[in-house]
Amino acid sequence: MRTQTLLSIRCQPVLAGEHFLVAFTAGDFKNAQLVLQAAEHFYQPICKDFNVSLRHKIPIILYTTPKELNASFGWTASESTMGTYWAGIIRVLSPQGWIYANNFREKKEIFISSGPMAHEVTHLVVDYIVKGNIPRWLTEGLAQYEEKKLTGFRFDYPDFIRQPHYPLTKMDRGFDQLPDQMLAYRQSLSLVEYLHQAYGPKGLKKILAALSQGKNINLALKEAGVVCPLSPQEKPLVQLEFNWQVWLTQTKQQ
Repeated sequence: MRTQTLLSIRCQPVLAGEHFLVAFTAGDFKNAQLVLQAAEHFYQPICKDFNVSLRHKIPIILYTTPKELNASFGWTASESTMGTYWAGIIRVLSPQGWIYANNFREKKEIFISSGPMAHEVTHLVVDYIVKGNIPRWLTEGLAQYEEKKLTGFRFDYPDFIRQPHYPLTKMDRGFDQLPDQMLAYRQSLSLVEYLHQAYGPKGLKKILAALSQGKNINLALKEAGVVCPLSPQEKPLVQLEFNWQVWLTQTKQQ
C-alpha cells in the first residue's frame, strides 16, 4: 500500500528536509514549507522520548481540501481530520484549508500548536518500534500523550470520569466504530497517563519492546511487569482496566 501510494504521487513536486519528504500540489509551496518545518520541529524530541532513530526519510502527502484527503482513504465526506498516519506515510490537510491568519508567522505558530504533526509523527515512530503490532487504544494514547507534552493540546471531555467507559476489548479493531469517538480518544490518553504515572517511561518502553517481538498485549503487559493478575485465569488486560478505573476515581481526572 505504501509503494502504491508513493507511485500515485510520483509526478507531484516534493520538498525535502533532513528527515521528511513533503509531496504537495503545485501552488501550495508555502504550506508545504510550513508542514516540513513543523515535522522537523517535532522529530527530534519524539525520537528522543522513544529512543529511536529512523533510517529513511518519512513521506508526507499534503492535500489541499478535506475532500481530497478523505478520497485517499475512501472515506465519506462526513469524515473530518487534519492528518492521519498509515503504512509508513503521513497525510496532512494543507494549513490553507483550516488556518486563517494575518501572516505566515502567525500561521506557523497555530499549525505547530494546534496542527496534527506531533500526533502523527508519534504514530509513525511507535509503528516503527512495534512493527504494527499494537492495540489501537495504546497507539492513540501515546500519540496524544506526546502531543500534550509538546504542544499542550488535549481533547476536552466534560465529566469524563463519570462517563460509562468503553471496555478495552472493544478499543482495538472496533475503535473507529465506537459511537463516541471523543470519549474513545480521551480514554486512550487517560490509560497512557495512568501507565506513565504508575510505571514510568521505562514501563511503557518494556511494553513496546515486547510488542515489537510479536507478542500480544496481554503477554506484553505481563512480561513488562505492569500488571499481576489476581488469578492465573485472569488476563492482564482485564487487571489493567480495573487498576486504571481505581486510579481514575482516586485522582478525579476531568
